[in-house]
Amino acid sequence: MDDAVAGAGAARPGATWEMPRPPATIIPLPGLAFPTAALIFVLTAVVGGWLAVLEFAHVAFGAAWTIVDLFMGLVIGPLMPRMSPQARLELSSRLMPQMAVLMPTLVTVTLVSGFQLSLKLGTINTAHPYHTWVLASFAVVGVMSLVALGVNEPTNLAVLFEMRKPRPDLELIGHLMRRFIYSSAVLGLMQLGTLIIMARLAS
Repeated sequence: MDDAVAGAGAARPGATWEMPRPPATIIPLPGLAFPTAALIFVLTAVVGGWLAVLEFAHVAFGAAWTIVDLFMGLVIGPLMPRMSPQARLELSSRLMPQMAVLMPTLVTVTLVSGFQLSLKLGTINTAHPYHTWVLASFAVVGVMSLVALGVNEPTNLAVLFEMRKPRPDLELIGHLMRRFIYSSAVLGLMQLGTLIIMARLAS
């Protein structure tokens, strides 16, 4: 996977292709409807104390977070070395703006709903029999959140800003995309750890 995107600018001798058009905006404005609706949804559930809705939000958004990370790390990662340089850049120009909106939304809703569930169910209390498992899940999800918001999101934005330059550095874009894919794979594997903990809590 080391050559996943790093060779993006190394087209075959004699081959000609056009640089993909950069995204019109760093963040796709129509796509902001989803995070807005999701945040209103989970905050309404928090204020209303709707346990069933919080459970749905935590499971649905947490599952989506897991699926996206595994897909990026285990499907897109191995696929990119087999793609032409132009196809790699086309994929990056279309995928990364969507990811810049999607991932913070999934992370935020999962964390907010999960913490509220812990408060309402009392699992955060030291006297609860599952307290240790809940703390373990907090630790794992905390690290995952730091990677998602502190590594992946800045990397994502860096790719988008670089692609908007008159002469983008293709080698830098390749390096950033490789970092994004690797960290997504790590997040996907860590997600499996949270599933084990959740299965223990549900038993």
